[in-house]
Amino acid sequence: MALGPSSGSWPPVALLPAGGIPWLLVAGVSIAAALFALAAYWGLRRELRRLAQAVEEARAGDVMVRFHSRHPGVRALAAAFNGVMRRLHDLEAAHQREEQRRRQFLAALSHDLRTPLTAVLGYLEAVARGDLAPATRRDYLETAHRKGRELRETLDRIFEWARLDLEVADLPTPRLNLAERLRQLLIEFYPALRQRDIALEPDLPEAAWVRCHPDLVDRVVRNLVDNALRHARGITRLTVALRRTGPVWELVVADDGEPVPDEVVAGLFVPFRRRPGSPGAGLGLAISRQLARAWGGDLRAGPRQPRGLAFIVTWPGADPGGPARSAPSPSAGSGGGRGDDGRAQGAPSGS
Repeated sequence: MALGPSSGSWPPVALLPAGGIPWLLVAGVSIAAALFALAAYWGLRRELRRLAQAVEEARAGDVMVRFHSRHPGVRALAAAFNGVMRRLHDLEAAHQREEQRRRQFLAALSHDLRTPLTAVLGYLEAVARGDLAPATRRDYLETAHRKGRELRETLDRIFEWARLDLEVADLPTPRLNLAERLRQLLIEFYPALRQRDIALEPDLPEAAWVRCHPDLVDRVVRNLVDNALRHARGITRLTVALRRTGPVWELVVADDGEPVPDEVVAGLFVPFRRRPGSPGAGLGLAISRQLARAWGGDLRAGPRQPRGLAFIVTWPGADPGGPARSAPSPSAGSGGGRGDDGRAQGAPSGS
């Protein structure tokens, strides 16, 4: 007898397993699971092929390649790949910037060495021909000597810049009375200031304790004062003030010279960049900023109102207690003594 819906229940009882679940349902679920797994496999394989292609593009030098996938098995891998590629892109950009700085450094170095050397050779060749009047011959020799000193100064600056990190790393950081050190340093500039009729206006406290090697202080302060004397135009006053701002000490070296264009201020600390017509190698301020950052401070610059330029150097403050090493006080009559309030006295009046 044929079995069918009209002949009784369907499916036949004989085809039902003991648990009562139709075997066709089990087979259908199994087939569906197999198909799902197969689809997932092919989807995963397709995404992995895309990832492999992205990896090949990255190996070929394309640091901009990215890989995105919604596949749950590949999503984390895609995020990791993109993170690595972003890092490679940042490194490549940094390398390009460093290469550009290197080319600019070599171009500036070549110019700064070739210009005075060409001048020296030109004057000496003219003297060697022997057809100059005695006065002209003397002038040529003096000019060649001056250009030779400029060349030596440029070489000294380049050498200082090249070995700066090694020098700073070997220096200790003792406690230092910064105010006393500044008083001693400013005495060195009194003759030059008087000669140029520039009034020095010091404003220094009795004590300002920091942790810094005195040689570093000397180099930075000398660079800043020398920068004002050599490059500030129309200067009549130079202010050197030391003040406490929270946990740090700030040294302000400010002149009242002609206003400086914003583009010049923005490039003051770029190595070998100079204001047109200014002497020097263009390294003094860059070296000073690096030194300031080596002791945990900083050096910045900005316009001064109503005119002039101000440089601000910072030092982290130190505990004033306990023994300390500081520069000796200037002797009486040297122009660098202290009044009753401990502030520097005897600055030149500019007359």
